[in-house]
Amino acid sequence: MKKCSTNPDFKLLEFTENPQRENIYDLVSTSANFDKFRYFRLQEPRADYLIRLGAKYIIENWEGGVKILHTGLIPIGKENYYFGDYTEYRKGKKINSLMLVYKHPTENRFKIWFFNGFNKKSILMKLEFLQQFVNGLVNI
Repeated sequence: MKKCSTNPDFKLLEFTENPQRENIYDLVSTSANFDKFRYFRLQEPRADYLIRLGAKYIIENWEGGVKILHTGLIPIGKENYYFGDYTEYRKGKKINSLMLVYKHPTENRFKIWFFNGFNKKSILMKLEFLQQFVNGLVNI
């Protein structure tokens, strides 16, 4: 497979668990303006299709009674790292964005690298891209 010589633009988001709402994680910092979602709920997958895909967790969010985020977090083969997708519609066109998710092993916090409008066609291509990306990270 052809390797990416440069990484696409991303926004680094940091979430911590809300002390009043168990399994709800609030956005506490971002590397740039971000308005897709301000929090998410973490839970284990129940749907068979998500379990078959290998999802270890589900993250989801609602705005005004509409679910705007619902994705399984699938391990990428590096400890505590997962990927998921964010889907939205812009001018009637479906846009998928790839998310790399790091779950801190001992603290109730997450980091998400949000690749706005960037995605790969298959799970294998996503895994290869994200493993290369994580290998290039210096600071977690």
